[in-house]
Order: sequence, then C-alpha cells, then structure tokens
Amino acid sequence: MKHQKVDRLVVIGLGAYLLQVDLSLHRASGHPRHVLTDYLREHSAVPGKVCDFFWRGIHLDADDRLGSAPRLLRLKLMNQFRHDPVVSASFFPMANDVLRKVARYLDDGQARIDMGASHLRLTLAYLNAELQRTLGLARASAYKHVEHFNQHDHGKFRSIDEIVGRKWPF
Repeated sequence: MKHQKVDRLVVIGLGAYLLQVDLSLHRASGHPRHVLTDYLREHSAVPGKVCDFFWRGIHLDADDRLGSAPRLLRLKLMNQFRHDPVVSASFFPMANDVLRKVARYLDDGQARIDMGASHLRLTLAYLNAELQRTLGLARASAYKHVEHFNQHDHGKFRSIDEIVGRKWPF
C-alpha cells in the first residue's frame, strides 16, 4: 500500500470540503443546482476549481481502491505521532474522481438537485469516513462543524478558512 505524507492543514481542509459538499448536497435537495454552485463559490470553492488546484491531470485508475481495515488502522496509529499525517495514496485520485462527478452534476444549473445526488453523497461520505479513520478522532473532529448550505441556526458552524486558519484552498 502506497502512502503519501500530506500537510496537516491541507488534509483537514480537504476533509472539511468533502463534508461541506456532502451536507450541502443533502440540504439543497429540490433546489436548482446553480443555487448550490453559487453557495460553494461564495463560501469555499466549486468542485472543479478544487480539483484543478490539487490534482491537475490526475485520473482515477480502475485498480485504485480504498485501504482495508488493518491498513487503515496502521495509518491511524502512525498518524497519532506525526504532525503531518500519512494518507493512502489511493485516496487522492478517488477524491478527485468524485469531486469531478459533483462538478459535472452541478453543471446543469437549471435542473433540480434530485435523487441523483444520493450516489455522489454516499461516495463523499465513504471517502470522508476513510479520511477520518486515517487521521484519528482528534484531527477529524477539527472539521466536524463545517458550514454548509441551508444549515440550521442552532449550531455553531465554522468556515473552512476558520478551520484551517487561512484562506482555503491555499
């Protein structure tokens, strides 16, 4: 299994972004897609821009798979003692792939967000769950309350910029 060392703030920002898009897709159900695109543009970045920034030219290989439970456990143990975490190298092409699919889904701005978003949300949640298991609870909880589209007024939500402590994406 290949590993990749990643700057701590980059990986926390990416996890927050994946969660923000997941929650926003859920909360935007029934709204025109351009409303969610506008929200993401104002509050962080649209998925296509994030992909271009982080993974210009990366394409998902059909053989890439997320890590098995023992491998994820090993990464989690390693990351307890590291400032900059180590993440499975297959995570990044898969995140790129799903964010590009979200970007294509949002391209039809007049269509409404419907059940087609469910598969995208499931994949985003799965990737985020792997990232949370890999990083460990302490780092993953840093982005647990990321702001998202149509959030309720009873919680304390933070922007990705506040979570990472500077403008994101860097």
